[in-house]
Amino acid sequence: MKKTFQFLLNLINILYKILPFFIGIYCYYPVFMRQEEHIYPFLDAIYSSIMLYSGEIESSIDINELLLLQFARFLALAVTLSVLINAFNKMNSIVNYIKLFHRDSTIVYGNSNYANYLYENLNKGLRIRGEENKFIKNASRYILMFSSDAENLAFYNQYYEYLKDKRVYIMLDNVSRQNIENHLITVFSIVENCARQYWKNNPVEKSEKIAIVGFGNTGENILLYGLQVNLIDPDHRFEYHIYGNGTQFRREHTELDKMTPDEIIFHDNGTYEFAEMQGYDRIIICDGMEDSNIITISRLLAFAPVNCKVYLYAPNGNIITNLFGNNRITCFGTAAEAASTDIILNEKLMEDARRQHEFYFKKYGGTPWEKLDCFKRYSNVSSSDYMYMAEHLLKSGMSFETLAELEHIRWCRYHYIHNWKYGKATDNIKRTHNCLIPFSELSEEEKIKDIEAIKSKMYND
Repeated sequence: MKKTFQFLLNLINILYKILPFFIGIYCYYPVFMRQEEHIYPFLDAIYSSIMLYSGEIESSIDINELLLLQFARFLALAVTLSVLINAFNKMNSIVNYIKLFHRDSTIVYGNSNYANYLYENLNKGLRIRGEENKFIKNASRYILMFSSDAENLAFYNQYYEYLKDKRVYIMLDNVSRQNIENHLITVFSIVENCARQYWKNNPVEKSEKIAIVGFGNTGENILLYGLQVNLIDPDHRFEYHIYGNGTQFRREHTELDKMTPDEIIFHDNGTYEFAEMQGYDRIIICDGMEDSNIITISRLLAFAPVNCKVYLYAPNGNIITNLFGNNRITCFGTAAEAASTDIILNEKLMEDARRQHEFYFKKYGGTPWEKLDCFKRYSNVSSSDYMYMAEHLLKSGMSFETLAELEHIRWCRYHYIHNWKYGKATDNIKRTHNCLIPFSELSEEEKIKDIEAIKSKMYND
């Protein structure tokens, strides 16, 4: 029944559009047959009928004698108007179709606020806003930013045949990117981005005692990225105090004791004495819920003798700073920090990682970038991510040899975070590596490799 009804609607729509044309021929042809100036009366009738759609009537026709033709003219004008309106409505689709020919055309799918922010900051000439139930083929890259991991994965699965050979960026907060083998897929996490940008925007300059209040996904990433980038001197020591339940985290990360000389101290009940907050160099409040963070910061500022900088995870940072003031707290985690085009697409970081690997590959052999497993690929990404700190240290007068030692410590920590251990033989299955030892115990050959890698990275940039 529904199909029949739709068929009738389509039929009426077609008849409505062509009716003025046939009325025109019906009215024009007999008249043109009687007029000598019309050598080809039927062709002239066709032309004049077409002109009805512009509102024009043949001047030789007495319109008062042919009221039917007058009706046809107004009906034709209505048809023309409806076609123009429809064309205008489809203009966006036409523009989007043209954009698809560009090699960097980008389609953003998703209903999250971060998706909206990213779309608004993409190149206007290349961006396309995708609709959830309408897939657009042939774009160069696709960005999936729905509100949940399940939605993003469901969308990717639904259109897998179209996406499998495309560059796809998927927002997943609870699925590790280390599990993604397809080099065309880039998994990114908003909370990871927040953590990465936090340390870049608020770098350490000396040994610090740090309190992380709240240990959900955001707090975990703050700690993990801190362990990998807060490497400013082999002798410097950082003390991370975790206020929140770290039981599951410790189950998943069994080699945390290898982060020496840094120390990680867990306060699993999540509570703290206000007086002890006085002893920290920085306090990072990063519970996953912004409302909870506001309550915590309010009580902390009211009752604790805080004499250090306090950092607050607050996606709506402006609201918080307007309330409490910029001098007392620093907010992080806004869309500008976590969902900018540079951060989401990460093209420079990935390119730097690829170039770094190619240096090793050309000089020492191994596996080409395209065939690397995800763990090794992101090991290079982690190394490139540390380079902003390495560049700062180099400009401060640090030697390449010391930088190489710090890079080795970072490399070891990356492996320890993923539960690798030292072994006399490197075994990817058992997660053992013979270079998971202090820099001083490495062979001279391995030390030279690290130094050359640092130099190559600096000079290439």
